[in-house]
Amino acid sequence: MSSVASVSPNVPGASCDPSRPSRPAPSARRLRAARCLLAALGLLAGLGVGCASRSRGREAQLSAAAMLAKARGTTVFGPAAEFTGSSLPDVGTSGLFPARTAAECQVSMLTGGEDSFAVRMDLLKSATHSIRIQALIYTADESGLRVAEILKQKKQQGLDVRVIVDGLSNPSLQTQWMYFDLKQHGVEVEGYEAIGLQWLNEVPVPLQSPHYDPLLPNKRYHEKLWITDAGTPQAQAVTGGLNIANEYFRVDPANVPRYWRDQDVLVRGRVLDDLTTSFERNWQHFKSIKRERGNLTDAAWESTRALLARTGKPQIPYTTRADLTATVARLEARAVPRQFEPARCRFFQSRPRLRESYIQQAYLKLLASARREVLLANAYFVPTAVTAMAIKEAAHRCVRVVILANSAETNDTPGITVLGRSYYADLLSVNESAEARACQRAGTPGGVEIWEWMGKRQHDPKPSQGLLHAKFVVVDRVLSLVGSHNLDPRSERLNSESALVYENAALAETLARTFLEQDLASSRRISAAEAATFEKPDKAYQRFKKDLAGMFEEHL
Repeated sequence: MSSVASVSPNVPGASCDPSRPSRPAPSARRLRAARCLLAALGLLAGLGVGCASRSRGREAQLSAAAMLAKARGTTVFGPAAEFTGSSLPDVGTSGLFPARTAAECQVSMLTGGEDSFAVRMDLLKSATHSIRIQALIYTADESGLRVAEILKQKKQQGLDVRVIVDGLSNPSLQTQWMYFDLKQHGVEVEGYEAIGLQWLNEVPVPLQSPHYDPLLPNKRYHEKLWITDAGTPQAQAVTGGLNIANEYFRVDPANVPRYWRDQDVLVRGRVLDDLTTSFERNWQHFKSIKRERGNLTDAAWESTRALLARTGKPQIPYTTRADLTATVARLEARAVPRQFEPARCRFFQSRPRLRESYIQQAYLKLLASARREVLLANAYFVPTAVTAMAIKEAAHRCVRVVILANSAETNDTPGITVLGRSYYADLLSVNESAEARACQRAGTPGGVEIWEWMGKRQHDPKPSQGLLHAKFVVVDRVLSLVGSHNLDPRSERLNSESALVYENAALAETLARTFLEQDLASSRRISAAEAATFEKPDKAYQRFKKDLAGMFEEHL
């Protein structure tokens, strides 16, 4: 298309024919490649300060003990003094949002991608002022393209429409063309620059940024935000674990590996001010990087838009399947009841690039506060020293801790399961401790249970679901946390993350029943004997995989 060639300085893959865009690569392949690339970058960048290793040394244990000591006797709703802020003097605890009363926060459950997609689309179509979306992944498949169609319409109606994606997690050519199309229609997309120039905004420049960090390219943007009409009475937001792609919205049940289990919540009330602020923080962060580099990429886009205003916008063709497009339309048309419950809540954002760890601290406070039960689902479970210590400490108090993680069969990054399994034996050993036996004698048996998601019920011949992508915890059927944060080193130390903690017994009971009656029904329990084989594999190739994964643990 000659009109595309005329704007090649700002066209992704300008040497490629846009009439033949490639189908997006499967997300599993993209994520595996991205994780390997980021792990390699992180490992290379970290060579100057020592090799990556498991956080089981004396120093890590001492640090974990100090963190747990601070978590005990405090709550997730406590004042800033009860949290450890950033060590950067100009940041401190400024990134911590306030606790919100039940009058300022109402929450509705969105269990599963189908419900989340229907509600998300309804929010977009009913928006009258603004749309803010952030996701690690936003793919140009049937569901993603439908979202893009609405975003362009809303921009044409005069709304403020802005999107943030992760610059290294969306490499497919078709997806890059979708971002170009959004931008040529006036929708701002941070994390994307034409012909792959977003890397210019990824490379840290010494002395240019007040918070220079050589590991910055390995610190990704993992938050999940979908906010409409912020600052107005009708404002609502979706947050949780879902990115924007068919697998999250469960578009194709025939493609079992791409038919995922995930969890979101719908929120309204004054707490939306905090979700909106977290988006704006990231938006301004990207803009500040561009200013430090002379605004070259933004200036190029302004020139491109001026050119397109004279020549006309190119039509971007996409490769899609008619049956999946029809499924997306059916999912969009579903009527999903919104059962809002008032809940004391707090929204958390953690930005390791600014040395923040608020969501990790929230998990520790929740575990330390548990008296009866902890139900924990986490897609990529690789517990650090402090997480493992908090889990075992809860079990010693006669708390039943049930952990659900992916199996090697369902994990889109199987190496993560290999790593996570190497900690199972240590966690399950608490069940044989003197404290656990005392709990049993007292008639209040606690302990640790570990389950792996199989995507099928016990007697089913084959799986009907793929990856468990949800990240949530329910404590004592009263407190819940739903967010993007994985219990692994990457979420704790590298990725920026988002999470909502809320206190409401009805909401907690709903999520707990889903976990116990549906999620565990499609999972299998790991025995202590099996955990021992994971920790010390018999076969040489299994030991090699475990040791190789351990080399990259801090950066996966």
